[in-house]
Amino acid sequence: MKDKAYPQFLLFIFLLVIPAASLAGETGFKSIFNGQDLDGWDGNPKFWRVEDGAITGETTAENPTEGNTFIIWRDGELDDFELRLEYRVYRGNSGVQYRSTEDEAGWGKWVVGGYQADLEASDDWSGALYEERFRGVLAKPGEKVVIGRNPKPTVTGTVGDKD
Repeated sequence: MKDKAYPQFLLFIFLLVIPAASLAGETGFKSIFNGQDLDGWDGNPKFWRVEDGAITGETTAENPTEGNTFIIWRDGELDDFELRLEYRVYRGNSGVQYRSTEDEAGWGKWVVGGYQADLEASDDWSGALYEERFRGVLAKPGEKVVIGRNPKPTVTGTVGDKD
């Protein structure tokens, strides 16, 4: 899943977490992105910014990262939630971490481990379930898996249309 030209995790992603104004009619829904700035978010400003109303992360040959780096929601704890977003990846791969933890083994600042919805520029891995820093790939796009006492997933069928 690594791109030869840019081997780091975060390459270029526009991530738009739907702003609260567009959800005004939905009772109980609270947006965690205001569409204007990174209020409530914490990430290395060398890579993260808001551009055209979207959270944007970018690494380049001129501005590389030494390893995976994330932007982290800091404005409260999320319990039962529904994630709604639109994304665009220009090249390479990225992802959205959820139910993740920070720095359990001295990973460094802005590094997390846990479940990740994979996103990429091609059609091979978007929609995969990956567990960052732990078990790796848990389900490829379209796979139905069961994870029992053995921490490795067992593919038991398919879900929907992979494409």
